[in-house]
Amino acid sequence: MSILPGCSHRCFSIFQRSMIQASELPLSEVLDSSLFAEAFEEDEVLFGVADEDVFTPAITLWAMISQFLFKQEGRSCKAAAGRVVSLIAQIAGRVVAQNAGNYCRARAKVPVATIRKITLRLASQAEPGCLKFDDLTTVLDSDQADERLSPRVIAEIRSLPIGGRIIMVDGFTIDGPDTAANQKKYPQNPAQKEGLGFPILRCVCLISMVTGMLIDLGYAAYSGKGTGETAILRQLSSTLRAGDIVVADSYYCTYWFLAFCLKIGVHVVMKNHHKREDKPISAKRISDTERTVRWPRASRPKWMSKKEYRRIPEFIEIRLSDVTVKTAGSRSTGFTIATTLLDVEGHPGTWLGSMYEGRWIVEPDIESIKCTLGLEHLRGQSPESLHRELWTGVLTYNLVRLKMLQSGYAAGREIRSLSFTETHQLLATNWLLCACVGVTEAMAVSAQRQGVCAVAGQRPDRVEPRENKRRPKVLKLMTVARKIFHATVAALAKIP
Repeated sequence: MSILPGCSHRCFSIFQRSMIQASELPLSEVLDSSLFAEAFEEDEVLFGVADEDVFTPAITLWAMISQFLFKQEGRSCKAAAGRVVSLIAQIAGRVVAQNAGNYCRARAKVPVATIRKITLRLASQAEPGCLKFDDLTTVLDSDQADERLSPRVIAEIRSLPIGGRIIMVDGFTIDGPDTAANQKKYPQNPAQKEGLGFPILRCVCLISMVTGMLIDLGYAAYSGKGTGETAILRQLSSTLRAGDIVVADSYYCTYWFLAFCLKIGVHVVMKNHHKREDKPISAKRISDTERTVRWPRASRPKWMSKKEYRRIPEFIEIRLSDVTVKTAGSRSTGFTIATTLLDVEGHPGTWLGSMYEGRWIVEPDIESIKCTLGLEHLRGQSPESLHRELWTGVLTYNLVRLKMLQSGYAAGREIRSLSFTETHQLLATNWLLCACVGVTEAMAVSAQRQGVCAVAGQRPDRVEPRENKRRPKVLKLMTVARKIFHATVAALAKIP
């Protein structure tokens, strides 16, 4: 392969090579060079077309993704530019200068919308194949007893046909550098003094329960009008499709969201909010543990227009189901599930309980995004840079998930049993191997299947205190802004 200028499909094939794809493996066609090339061509992203240019759109995005595969110094722009130099020397056979400045300028030319488009398309293309998991893999056996999701939960969820996707919803926060532009767009926590906090982004993500891939992501400021998680979730409403099942905790169990989902044909499985009466007198009892109830429309919130309020039905019919979740090493927990799935025979209470029990896996998914990929603290000096860094990290997350899907399919392993961290480390190694022209097909298949060796097991009896035995150096916390401290020191220096 040669490094070609522009947005040719051949140039973007470095992504396939970086992940060491084998053509005979399932889902190998998902990561196609056309997926990246078409997105850049649609958005007319054309730079680096001169013969002497190094950073084409393909090379630039490749380097951006590589920054999230390495830690500490390996994540710097200088290190990314160095990897580009090595790649071009091995594949194109020419030596170029390691210029981090040129790389940073090229990175700024990659639109955020293009990265987001690639990320969402990657998740969308992988989902249909995963819905046919049973046709591609072997049946779970005793060697897979330590799944992240227990075999019982997986079997219960898959026991019923589902017309759409199973989507988990949850929110989290990340912060960025304390610059004036970032503070203006994403102000710090209002409880903190000026100059002592960091800009905060409140995020809400949609993650597939089956694949673990991120389907969509919304974000806003930490506080203010339209910055709540439910408000951000409304921004993602266009991503939801008829037949999908949304699984979330009680925070999202609002009348407005449930009414919206019913309107577009999306079903919900959520924990009933503790402030809502779950056993009203008007309920129609189905059994000792289940009942249906009509929830009345609440008063119009400030953010909703009168016209929009009139379009919402005055009542919605909800099914309430009392379930008990038993977890090894802990006590049984009982709670009430609110769902729009009214068919009791088609969707029994045990199935609803297993569906909500599986929701917990969104927590380690978010931990993988924030901690393993290092997105908890962003580095962008401007809001646009923050958005570009965030979506590049999410794209990297989906690429790692895709690697896990292909590895699981190849070995007949349950997808959710594989370790994200181990696969992330494996992919980082593969990213360096892409510059080696002597990688054979046999080595590629072997590297592909190495990802199934690291299984993330459950340790239900493990109890760890949220405490550090080895503490870092004790430094005092800032009590005044840094600029005020500098001015004070300078003033004291002038005193004779």
